[in-house]
This record gives sequence, C-alpha cells and structure tokens, in this order.
Amino acid sequence: MSRKVSKIQEFMSNQGSVNCAKWGKKAGQLIATGGQDRKVNVWKLGCPNIVSQLHGHTSIIESVTFDSEEELVVSGSAGGTIKVWDLNSERMQKSYNYGHKTNVTCLDYHPFGNFFCSGSADTQVKVWDLRKKSYLQTYKGHSKPVNTLKFSPDGRWVVSGGGDGVAKLWDLTAGKQMEDFTRHSAEITSLDFHPTEFLLAVGSADRTITFWDLDKFKLISQSQLDARGIRCIRFTPDGSALCGATSDSMKVYGWEPSVCHDAVDVHWQNISDIHINERTGDLYGLSFVESFVSVWMVRLQKMRPFSRGALSSSAEGMEGELTTPTSAPVRLPSAAPSPLSMPTEARPTVISPQTRAQRLTEVSQQQEEIQKRFGLTEAHRVILEQQRLLQEQKLQFQKELERQRADIPEKLPPDPPRVAKPAQPPTPNLLNTRVVPAPKDQPLGLEVDKFVPKAPDDSKLIEEVLADHDGMCQMLSQRVTNLKVVKSLWQNDRRGAIAHVQNLRDTAVSVDFLKQVVKTRERELTIDLCVGLLPTVEHVLHSTFESHLVVALEAVSALWHAFGDFIGKTLAARTHVVDVVLEERKDKCRIAKNLFGEIRHVLETLKERKDDVGYRSRILWKELPFDTFD
Repeated sequence: MSRKVSKIQEFMSNQGSVNCAKWGKKAGQLIATGGQDRKVNVWKLGCPNIVSQLHGHTSIIESVTFDSEEELVVSGSAGGTIKVWDLNSERMQKSYNYGHKTNVTCLDYHPFGNFFCSGSADTQVKVWDLRKKSYLQTYKGHSKPVNTLKFSPDGRWVVSGGGDGVAKLWDLTAGKQMEDFTRHSAEITSLDFHPTEFLLAVGSADRTITFWDLDKFKLISQSQLDARGIRCIRFTPDGSALCGATSDSMKVYGWEPSVCHDAVDVHWQNISDIHINERTGDLYGLSFVESFVSVWMVRLQKMRPFSRGALSSSAEGMEGELTTPTSAPVRLPSAAPSPLSMPTEARPTVISPQTRAQRLTEVSQQQEEIQKRFGLTEAHRVILEQQRLLQEQKLQFQKELERQRADIPEKLPPDPPRVAKPAQPPTPNLLNTRVVPAPKDQPLGLEVDKFVPKAPDDSKLIEEVLADHDGMCQMLSQRVTNLKVVKSLWQNDRRGAIAHVQNLRDTAVSVDFLKQVVKTRERELTIDLCVGLLPTVEHVLHSTFESHLVVALEAVSALWHAFGDFIGKTLAARTHVVDVVLEERKDKCRIAKNLFGEIRHVLETLKERKDDVGYRSRILWKELPFDTFD
C-alpha cells in the first residue's frame, strides 16, 4: 500500500450487516453506523469502545446523519420511520412514524437550523422541523429512488440525486424546484456544494463528475471516464480542489478546465463517506464490509496540487510541469514567468555569443574597406561609430540576460548619501566656569517631594479592601440562600418558585434561575409556567450586562419555540358548544401572547446593537407576534 494511504482503525460495529456509516460534521471525530440489528451505534475516532448505542427502531436502519453541533443523530429505517436521538441523554427526542411510505435512503441536516431533509425509495424528498410534529414540505419529481441529499452552505437550497440520473435543486424559501441537472446516464451517488462559490459537483455511477455553475445553471466541465463508478465526492475546505472516491481509488480533480491532478490506489471497496480534516489536511474515509467498519486516511499534502514535486501513480492529466534532462518534474516559480510562455512579439531580443562573434568579424572587414576607400581619418570616424553600436548591443545583451535569471535576487537599494557631521561646538572649560551647588540626585529648581506622590500605606489599603469584602460576602451569602429556597420551591411548587423570584427583584438570582429553566425538558413546562416566567424574562432584558441579556434571549427563544404553535392553534380553535376548559386555556394564551408582544417591543431597542445580543434580538424580533389582545 502507498505511503500516502493507511488503514488506521477497524472495528465490529453491529451484530448484523452494516448498511450505513457517516462522519460527524463539526470535528470529524464521531462516527454513526446503522444496520440489520436495528441499532444506531456511535463511535469516536481512535477509541476501541462504543460511545453510545441507541435502541428504538423496529426495522433495519438505512441511513444516519449528525446535526451541525454533533449533539443529535437522525436515523431512517426501511419502514419509513425517522428518529432523532439526543447524544447527551442517549434518548430518543423525536419520532416521525408517518411521512415516507418505504425505505429512508438518505438524510442531511441543515448547516445551522433545526431542520433536516430526507430522501426515500418512494422518490420523494421531505423537509422536517424538529419543533413540528410532521414534515414541512414535500418535493416530488424523481422517477426513481432518491440516493443522496445535500444542503447548500447558506441553507437556502437543497439538492437531491436520484436513481434516474438526475440531480434536482430545490429552493427551501419558495418551496419549489429551481433546476434539473441531466448530464449523467446512470444513478447519482454523491453531491457537494463549493464552500464559497456558486458551484455544484455531481458524482455518478456512470464514472464521471460534472461541475455546474449555479449562477447561470450551466455545465462548466465534466471529468473523463474513470475505471469505476464515483462513490463519494468532497470539496477541500478552501475550495481549491475536489476529492473523489471510487471503490478502489481516490483522485483529486480540478474543474476549469477539467483535470485530474493526482490519484492514489485505496482498497476501501464499499466506501460510504469521506471527511477532510481542516487542521491537518488529511482525508478520512469510512467503508464497511458485513459487520466491520474500517477507517482510512489519505495524506493529501503528499498529493498534487497540495504538495510541490509530489509524484503520482498516474501521470496522465498532470499540468504545470516542465521536464528537465534528469526527468524530474519541476514547477516554474510564479514570480518569474518563463519567456517560453510569452507571445512571440513580447519576447526579449537575446544576442547569442555566436552572433556576437560573427558581428565582430563583419565590423573588422568593414574597417579595412573604409581605410582603403576613404583614408585613415574618415575610416577612424566610421570605426568609432561601429564600436559604439557594438557596445550598445553588448549592454542590451547583458540587461536581457539579467532579466531571464529568476534566481537572482532583486537589486538592493542604493546606499543613502553620506551626510557630513555638523561641526561640534568647542567644549567649555569647566575649571573656569562658576557652578551653582544643588542637592545630590535632584534636578535643579524642582522639589521632588512635592512632584512625586508618596506610596500609600499598606495598612490603609487592607482596611479598604476588608471593608468592601464583608459587604460582598453578605451579598453572596444572601444570594446563595435565595437560590436554595428557589430550588426547593421548584421541586415541589413551581408556580411558587416563579412568584418568589419575581418578588425578590434580584437580577442575578433571576438570571441563574432562567439558566436552569432553559435546560428543563419541554414536556415539563406548561402554559401556566410560561405566563409566570415571561415577566421575569422581561425584567432581565432591561439589564445592562451582556451576559444577562444573552440568558434572557435564550429563555425567550426556548419558551416561544415550546408554546408558539400551541398559542396560535388554541386561539384559532372554534367550537359550537360551551367549553369552559377551552375558554380558560384561551385566556392564558391571550395573556402569553400579550407578554410576548411586550417583549418584542423591548427587542426594538436591543436589535440595534452590533454585538451578539443584537444578532439574537433581530432573529427573535422577526419570530415573535406583533399583534396583541386588549
């Protein structure tokens, strides 16, 4: 095996055959697998033991993916069920039993939102919101199963690739299809967006990769036929190249024009996912055979175009090289372009030594003819003119020769002109000068005791610190006591705990209390608690400390996401009979909506800030209701 490639880990993942394996998106250290045993297993790179084992599916698992923070895992089964798992608590957070009719073949999580998309063998693509109980949108258009999905880096688009050989681009905001990419003759196997440009790469089982301009929706280029079908593709973090994996190799591609920079043999066979470590520059691949999962590492820094002078096992398609007589590939320095690359009219005129000697011979012959025809005086004048021309050509030759030597450093700037030192005034004779006596180490005419402040007395500093220390200790002790009371009340009487915090009117205690409320499970909160918490949140929003404001904004976001839909549906409910319970619930929802509206007015000021508080405030300001009830 090449020194560029190594298998760094192998483990038995599932009791049955493995069907899917996926890298974590944040650090590339976590691995999720699913298979025939209906379990989702989470592993950490380099660790032999399993990190988490998640049970709950009733059919075999077909696809898995991580969220952007590697805190959640989403899994799809052959029965069409999708489950969301919390890795911290190792519990199921959501279960979507209705949506797809058959196998969930692929999943991808939104880069920064609480959304994910799923593709299925029923040819449909669905977008899901974790805050909802069902899917948000359904996209139809493929004629065969959906094989792969990918969100764009800005989260506005999602692209899907199907067994029909078509890649479709969907606009999440408009909820409709934007474009079809129909260049491939076999199923689409992998997709990736360029990290900074409007560029999409599509890999297919027809053994080619296509590059598409997403601004004009036109084909930029298409790679040449590979020996095997493309399994996985991934742009490098800086977007300078694309890495493509087949069942037995890994290649580095460029797209303007289409070129294969380098290739290396990797016997990973059933490659499932690849990840590029942004810090080390190494590529990591996941492959599986039956119940075993293998982790491979490819050193990209030893491959073109990432390393100068790197040799490849495949020499076809290489660019930017000149071959020396020793057959060693050499790259031209970018700072000194070769004259061979210049147009003919722009090349400098170079006089070779042979031409120079020939011209000297011609000049000497002309001198003899002139002496015979014009005499010595006239001949001497013509000779001098010919010598002057020859000297100019010699100087030109030297200048052009210096310009072609790229390895010669630039000329140093000329030395600055020497400045004559001013004449020194005559040294006075101190023996004959009258000197005014002054105190030792003291400037003349300055009272040092008045000019320099005296050092403070240590005892006074200690007394001042201790005087404030006692007050601070009493304040902190009282705050701890208040928090203990609130904690005790929260365990037995949550309404009483909220009322006690409001009566204290201590912003610091309110902030510590809200931190714990945000961590409370959503199902443990009620609309009564929401109504009680909102005045405390509004009180903290008037704090001058940024940390207090961030906690309050997190609390507003958590409460709105927990009860926003409930409030809207309750207020919109209609009944033809008298329903006392419903009317009481509506009254509480009206109060909650009014309180959210008041908080929105507070956000009017906070959203003008330029820091993190302003960013969070602008997002919440758009989500909260702007109409209130009298």
